[in-house]
Amino acid sequence: MKSIFTTVLMLMMGTLPAWAALGESESSVTSDQQYVKGEYRLEVRQGYQLHQITAADGSFVREYASPEGKIFGISWRGHSVPNLQQLLGSYMTNLQQAPRQTMRRRALVVRTDKFVFVSNGYMRSFQGHAYVPSLIPNNLGPEVVQ
Repeated sequence: MKSIFTTVLMLMMGTLPAWAALGESESSVTSDQQYVKGEYRLEVRQGYQLHQITAADGSFVREYASPEGKIFGISWRGHSVPNLQQLLGSYMTNLQQAPRQTMRRRALVVRTDKFVFVSNGYMRSFQGHAYVPSLIPNNLGPEVVQ
């Protein structure tokens, strides 16, 4: 089972380039957009900012930033899983070391007090999200990260 998880995790770590990392400053979002050469959209919502980068193939990554400028959540949907090392930053260790729960054959779920990660999909159709509960602004709930 551990080798299957390791294989899936290695596949997931891979195909889209750098993004602003979970728990870090939102300042790198613009450079992410330039690197991907995707369409960038910023939405100012009540209590947070939503940065979305959409690639030419329709894949996208959303980065949720608190008023303090910290990325508290990320979500993605596309033909492949984005580079999780880049998206999760220092929280990648939480994903690698936490006990895993599987909802279905194609889903990977990690839920701890410090970190939540959900990823599912199949060939050419992947989606997921991750967030840090302690970084979510007080006036919001975790359901905002989708």
